[in-house]
Amino acid sequence: MKFTDIPSLDLSPGDLTVWRAYATHMSDTTWAADLRRASYVQEAHITYALEAAGGGPLPPSWLGCAFDLPAELDADAFTTALRGWINRHETLRSQLTLSPRSTPGGSLQRMTLPAGAVSIHPSAAGDFTDGRKLARYLDELFASEAGPLGWPGYICATISRPEATTVCLAADHTLTDGYSVLLTAYEIHTLYAAALAAANGKPTPPPLHPSASYLDFAEAERTAADALTADHESIVHWRQFLTEAGGCLPEFPVPVSDVSGSPAAQPGGYTELLDASTARAFDRVCRAAGGDSFSGLLACLAKVGHEITGSGEFRTMAPFHTRTGPSQSSIGWYVGMAPITFPLSATDSFAEAVRSAVSGLDGVKDLAQIPIPRVEELLGRPLRDPFMVSYNDLRRTPGARDWNTWRIVILRGRSTDPDDVYFWILRTYDGLFVNYRHPATGPAGIAVPRYVARIKQLLTSIASTARWPATAHPTGDYCP
Repeated sequence: MKFTDIPSLDLSPGDLTVWRAYATHMSDTTWAADLRRASYVQEAHITYALEAAGGGPLPPSWLGCAFDLPAELDADAFTTALRGWINRHETLRSQLTLSPRSTPGGSLQRMTLPAGAVSIHPSAAGDFTDGRKLARYLDELFASEAGPLGWPGYICATISRPEATTVCLAADHTLTDGYSVLLTAYEIHTLYAAALAAANGKPTPPPLHPSASYLDFAEAERTAADALTADHESIVHWRQFLTEAGGCLPEFPVPVSDVSGSPAAQPGGYTELLDASTARAFDRVCRAAGGDSFSGLLACLAKVGHEITGSGEFRTMAPFHTRTGPSQSSIGWYVGMAPITFPLSATDSFAEAVRSAVSGLDGVKDLAQIPIPRVEELLGRPLRDPFMVSYNDLRRTPGARDWNTWRIVILRGRSTDPDDVYFWILRTYDGLFVNYRHPATGPAGIAVPRYVARIKQLLTSIASTARWPATAHPTGDYCP
């Protein structure tokens, strides 16, 4: 499963059509005032965008996917599929704007359309014969129309060819997260197949299960977070984590930041860490040590960090989903962040490191249920997370066994952040993979790929021997 930006996507030329959503009656009366509040992360994201809007183009903040549908596109069936997808997910029919009765800190007002009130308008954008020009067009289109300000905040494009049609869809982060993107590919495939079957008088596949609304989740999460106080045990944990780390969230173990003042777009990379059979062997070793693949992976990250810095403690930030049963099939921003820390000494075996990581993971999912903006409010300080490790086992995701057939790729907008080093580690039926991005600096271009290569060495050794490799990596190998 690959994360990439559009310029790095290998696109076959074809006939490009852009599909936009419109309120059916194009009237203010179509929109109804909605008392359900923005989630904390939505409000923080939109507030930042409003404040930055006067300073030039906003940095891209969209997520998306590219995947194939079989054969040349049936426009009517695809229109039906897109409308069905929008009708299923209330967040795609809702917008947040600055309230005219805003407080000094600002507040957002929600307006929502009913199901059935959105129409889809396709427009031909041309027959592209150059894949690079096509990628540039899509990159600019998504950056300009899939943003946090204004509705709909999402847009779709199709590249139709006789043998297959590639769908490229992007939505601002206020509307979606990485898991939602994968759900979207599955749902559009399912809805499109149903529309084709109905049009041809064939039996339709089973309908999708009803989906919960992210708007209901946002209101409930907001109510729960508002009730917290600065002496809540989770906030005390956060405060302790920051105090022990010198007041800052963890950084990548090698200095790689861009200090130029005008950072370039972050490059990224993609590496297979373990194939399917070796990933299963790694699972077995981790379970025998009293953990699981995530704790085993964290143990390996801690080992690499210790080799670089000599530190006896591993620290990072990690995202966790905030979905409950009813929201498993819902589109929305269901992600919270939590701090992870645990000790590791030079003499610890892999099994000891796993058990230490298990201890470090205790309770962190509960911490992630509290939105970071609310944590910032209660701590009275901003929080930036320049070093993040995300792990997702995606094998139970709807459609997962078909991803290779669909040629699915997760897309992300380009980042120019001067500090962030982010890793997305994914378990699929094909094995264990890492996608990453880092500052566009010489040190980052050396240190981060070597860091990934060392992680792969450790994982491979553990899977085959249940032990660390016999030789350590010299610290200088991570530096220019």
